Amino acid sequence: MRTQPYTTNVLSVFAVSAILTICGEVSAQTIVPLHQQRSVNTFLIVPQCLDKTFDENAAEGFGPFDSHVETVLGCDSGLGLGFASQHSQIGHSFMSASGSGRSEAAGPDHDVIHAFGYSIFQVTFELPSLSRFTLDGMMIAEALPDANDDVGALARLWEGEIGGNLVFERSIQAPPDGGINKHALEADGVLEHGVYVLDVQAGSFIDNDVPPDRSGQASFDFTFDVTILGDLDGDDTVSTIDLLILLNSWGPCNHCEDCQADLNGNCTVGIHDLIILLGNWG
Repeated sequence: MRTQPYTTNVLSVFAVSAILTICGEVSAQTIVPLHQQRSVNTFLIVPQCLDKTFDENAAEGFGPFDSHVETVLGCDSGLGLGFASQHSQIGHSFMSASGSGRSEAAGPDHDVIHAFGYSIFQVTFELPSLSRFTLDGMMIAEALPDANDDVGALARLWEGEIGGNLVFERSIQAPPDGGINKHALEADGVLEHGVYVLDVQAGSFIDNDVPPDRSGQASFDFTFDVTILGDLDGDDTVSTIDLLILLNSWGPCNHCEDCQADLNGNCTVGIHDLIILLGNWG
């Protein structure tokens, strides 16, 4: 049985100590972008027409990126098409994007046509504080039968840099016999302070002879949300209001899944949750 006056006194000491000893505040920005490759790309080679071409567009800053490229190359003996699009944003506490890549090849002559369309969202960012992330979205890949071996999408979160510790990975390919595949992008967890890379890509690469005609398309659509552990009121900073919410929730949780102040997931709001909150103060 808990003794409320004693608990209140202990918590008061912690609260006063936190306010008096923590100097300054860190930025309210939960996600700090460092580097990026947000781009749309197409590339075509139609040997029958003795020609090749490409097109691309890339985000120059960390603001909203809204772009598409469409490239067509053909003659009486063959036709190639590449298309890529992306709409993406990087916010203080979220990243979101929808993108697609499509390619098509057609022609009466038996010759290989190369058609490529790709959308890339790759952002290196820093988390200043211990944080919780949630990824929610969808990947889709579809193709005509035997269209090619590379119509698909992938999503990866790396710790440190690409090739470092892989936090999660999801991928999808179009069915080899034609049709459509769908895969939900769902992941969540806790991330330590540090640098991470979110890498999401979708594209279609046709490298086959025609006829028959070839076609493939892949896409992604997701939101990646990050919350500082201890930010209980959702204002991207940990402050006195969050401390008061935690203190008001002190003790065993009535419903574990809805216990907002239970930061360490043990279905109780206690000293360990308080330490996490104070560690992310600012």
